[in-house]
Amino acid sequence: MSAFAYLSSLLQDRYVASVMPTSRFAVEKICSRIDLKTAQVVIEFGPGTGVFTRALLRRMTPESRLIAIERNEALCNLLRRSCRDPRLHLYNDCAGNILDVVRRSDAGQADCVLSGIPFSFLPVKARVELLRNTHRILKRGGQFIAYQTFYQPPGHLRAPLREIFRVVNTGYAILSVPPLLLLEATK
Repeated sequence: MSAFAYLSSLLQDRYVASVMPTSRFAVEKICSRIDLKTAQVVIEFGPGTGVFTRALLRRMTPESRLIAIERNEALCNLLRRSCRDPRLHLYNDCAGNILDVVRRSDAGQADCVLSGIPFSFLPVKARVELLRNTHRILKRGGQFIAYQTFYQPPGHLRAPLREIFRVVNTGYAILSVPPLLLLEATK
């Protein structure tokens, strides 16, 4: 069911960036970069069908909170029906409204923000504003991890990240279709 919903959303929503949900190999690799044993607040931009959402919840503590922001209403409703974990706070909204979502959730600052949204689809001004607001909602030492299709011109995400964050590292998750570029920025 979730693969069908994902493909249907891909055909109808230009903001769905990949032809299929992220592979379990890539999910494992990316989740291993986050210290979920100590994280109190994790934010996920663009959870889609919940591949990362479920993996994060499996690793998080009972006291932790996961705030997921999905702009696609059909995917948001699917995730709301299929994942009823009380630690999940799901918002049918745009990641660009992160400051408002965090204020409404009363979550305080986040330990980590994980993003699968296609930054290359965003206008430059919106992209930079989202990165600045993401930086604002992170705790000192907090992580922003973005996974993108493997080829991204440096100006789409790497260059703006390096202007905003203290440390930026890159890597790849090859066992995914398409392969993924991983960008990890630390406040």
